[in-house]
Amino acid sequence: MWIKKIKRSDFRVKLSVGIVLFALLMFSAFRLALFLTHRATFDALTGAQIASAFLNGLRFDLAVIALFIGPVILLFNLPVNSVRYVKACVLFMALELMVMAGFLTADLIYFPYVKRHIAEEILQVSADWGYVISYMFTQALLPLLLLLVLFAAVAVLVHKLFKYRYEFDPYYLKGELIKLLVCVLFIVLGIRGHLGLGKPIGIADVYQWASSPAAAALTLNGVFTAYQVGRKGAVDIQSQYPADLAIANTRKLLIAPDEVVPDEKYPLMRRPAAPRQPRDINFYIVLLEGWHPYYVDALSGNHFGVTPVFDEIVKNGVNFTNAYAVGLRSIFGFAGVLAGVPLVPGLPMFGYGLELTSFFRFPGALADAGWNTFFAQTSSRDSYRLCALASYLGAQGSYGNEDMKELLPYIDKAPFGYDYDGLMFGAEQAEKRTARNFMGLVFTGITHAPFARTLPQFDKYQGTTWDDGFKNTLYFADWSIGELLKRAKEEGWFDNTVFVFVADHTSGGPDSDSLYNKFRIPLVFYAPKILKPRTVDYVVSQMDIVPTLYNMAGLDVPYTALGRDMLDDRDADSRVALVSEGVNIGLITKDGAIRHTRKEILSEEKLSDNFDVQKAEDILLSLDKAAYTLLKNNTWYSDEP
Repeated sequence: MWIKKIKRSDFRVKLSVGIVLFALLMFSAFRLALFLTHRATFDALTGAQIASAFLNGLRFDLAVIALFIGPVILLFNLPVNSVRYVKACVLFMALELMVMAGFLTADLIYFPYVKRHIAEEILQVSADWGYVISYMFTQALLPLLLLLVLFAAVAVLVHKLFKYRYEFDPYYLKGELIKLLVCVLFIVLGIRGHLGLGKPIGIADVYQWASSPAAAALTLNGVFTAYQVGRKGAVDIQSQYPADLAIANTRKLLIAPDEVVPDEKYPLMRRPAAPRQPRDINFYIVLLEGWHPYYVDALSGNHFGVTPVFDEIVKNGVNFTNAYAVGLRSIFGFAGVLAGVPLVPGLPMFGYGLELTSFFRFPGALADAGWNTFFAQTSSRDSYRLCALASYLGAQGSYGNEDMKELLPYIDKAPFGYDYDGLMFGAEQAEKRTARNFMGLVFTGITHAPFARTLPQFDKYQGTTWDDGFKNTLYFADWSIGELLKRAKEEGWFDNTVFVFVADHTSGGPDSDSLYNKFRIPLVFYAPKILKPRTVDYVVSQMDIVPTLYNMAGLDVPYTALGRDMLDDRDADSRVALVSEGVNIGLITKDGAIRHTRKEILSEEKLSDNFDVQKAEDILLSLDKAAYTLLKNNTWYSDEP
């Protein structure tokens, strides 16, 4: 009898159930929107795989609903006789739904750039609130206003219509306790995502129901992935590959015949077998924001006409046609280029705990050998914490947009600064150096969305598409590089400087999920007085840059990097590129590529009949496990002499 009474008189149960069902419907609606707006990504999925993604996706949806809304539902169902209390609970749940809807909207906007949900980016964005606020009130203004209006309407509705009075009756105590127990069970089981033993559901568990990255992307949601990575600083997933075997295989692959390992406690740390002296040489590294080979005419055979300077650099430099980024975000490129470190899944992000591990501080090693070293980024100093990380790696000066003068009458205010200003600032720092040589890295930003108009002469494309905006900013970026080279010649430091032009990751380009398309980047060493022009077709990675510059500089202190000298063409066919793609890892070789979950192969791309999938898997799991083990155990590098 008390059950019937509760069902008839107490609206709290019905409203609680209604809120959960509404939240599930909202998540499913965004999943459907993702599917419909990015059909090309999911074209390869069968009907059964799509149905599985929508059904099993409810597990991951319910996990975040139970985690965030569940406790408020529990409070809401407490026997409290207060109208204000009830209204406050309802409004708080409405606010949570609004925040989730906003996050799902942002995730939907973000998805096409990397074909996956927000994950480690939440850590980087959390340190760049200036950009977040700017983005909210520009690119995302309409969705933000709609959500605020909706929340205001809900608040008014709750205030006007809710009339609640609770009168405690011991006769109904059993029913109240059962309701609270049901709420607790909802929270616990919802967060766990399953009825069995073991850990609560995590990102890696998606592959119990998904057999490909596309299926996994359709199953997951951005709120879940961002929370999972944000609370830990890493994805909780490990490989079962034997660590000792992985390290032995990696040593065979990376350590050159003329290198020795000075301390077996640090099995990838090596140095030249014979002592040598530092060379009279400068390094000016330009980390190019989001450049894809597709837009560079000399690399793609297209005729966009926005890279005339870089096209000449490609022809007259050492052009690596099979160069690949380590990951899909800037922090991966920064760590690979300046430290030779891969950010493999399972470890904290660089800037959020990984830096507690000892790295080979390449700028610091050059500084100790007499170079002056600096880092500059056209975005703000706090962006991605790169200035702090560059200082940690030994850069003697670290600078951001706040340190740079605006040199030209630009049309728009660029959220990530102007390449011309940054490259000229870098040139100024190079010319200020009092040491014999310098090493500088300048990270550009104009080609980062949202795209700003620069100068009228670079408005080559008049359309409003993403491609048009990117190509116009690329045109300006290309001109800026030409001005840098012109200044270096005029000021007399061009002849003994190696310019390294390398993208941090790709943006845009063909709509293909191929690892070759997603990770291939422009990479050119330009030093006409030092290096003869040539085209290098074997596979190289961003992580090969540190060993290459290390050898060019003539250093002989120990170093560690998950790469090898790009200019050493011995055993070139064995070269590979390890890449990180969210929770997945991949390996790119000259004959083919594989994508892996650390438990199984997700996809294969065969370029020739010589591609040995089993061998590729063995190399991939070896590189991944070796990096994971040595970084986690802090046996990557030793700072001790």
